Amino acid sequence: MKFHKHIPAYPLSDYIQHIVYVSGSNAAVPYIKELPDRGVNLVIELQENTINTVFLDTDLKEKRVMKNAWISGTQTQAILYENRQDSSILSVRFTTGGFYALTKIPITAIHPVCLEAELLLGNSFKHLYEQLINTDNVLQLFGHIETYFLRYTSDLRFEDSLVKFIDKNIEKPIDWLIKKSGYSQKHVVHIVKQHTGFSTKYLQRLHRFQKVIRDIQTFKGKTDWMALVNEYDYYDQAHFVKEFIQFTGIKPTQYLLSQMEMEENYLVADMILQPPNNH
Repeated sequence: MKFHKHIPAYPLSDYIQHIVYVSGSNAAVPYIKELPDRGVNLVIELQENTINTVFLDTDLKEKRVMKNAWISGTQTQAILYENRQDSSILSVRFTTGGFYALTKIPITAIHPVCLEAELLLGNSFKHLYEQLINTDNVLQLFGHIETYFLRYTSDLRFEDSLVKFIDKNIEKPIDWLIKKSGYSQKHVVHIVKQHTGFSTKYLQRLHRFQKVIRDIQTFKGKTDWMALVNEYDYYDQAHFVKEFIQFTGIKPTQYLLSQMEMEENYLVADMILQPPNNH
């Protein structure tokens, strides 16, 4: 498997968390899992004739057939991609609110959960896609993505925006966030929902979940489950396991196993490149 991760420089880093290139997947891996995070994901298939199947539920019953490029990230639980060996993927993960801040496209427009990118971004993205599928060098692929989205960054007020403030201080109590923002609760709720697709309370849950994910990746075989329960203020271990399954579709111990089975899994917190075999 070829795997490259790229983090854009400022000012694009305010809007895009990272860009990942994955190609040459292992034939023994049936699926790649995208975990819920607090940002939108743009997935680009570089093999023009490859059709990708996206499963929107853990039972593999609800699915979408996607071609070329699509946008996801507003789902409340993990989604699965059928792992195609004839696939080469670019995955662009936007920061919290970054996609809306760049494009001014309301998150509510991303419906259903996965939507073809060209429908949202128009002909300009069609031209970008033509560039990408005719480029072999990975660094040049990253460069094309950056050039395309840099055109949207003329308005740099996002770095001082309400959504940035909320995201930076997401661990604080909601009442504190609203008071410090200087806006009414109704305005805060509206803006956060418009930019992210989620409520502030739900963003807090996602933030806690992602910190758990990073701790599991860091400690791996030395993971102390009760320490995680106490550190992140879950009611008890049952609550911790229930919420973890709700976000990922698998138990925390299964996630740990996936991290230990394949070294590349730890490189991107919002993906599992090799989910457990029971999926």
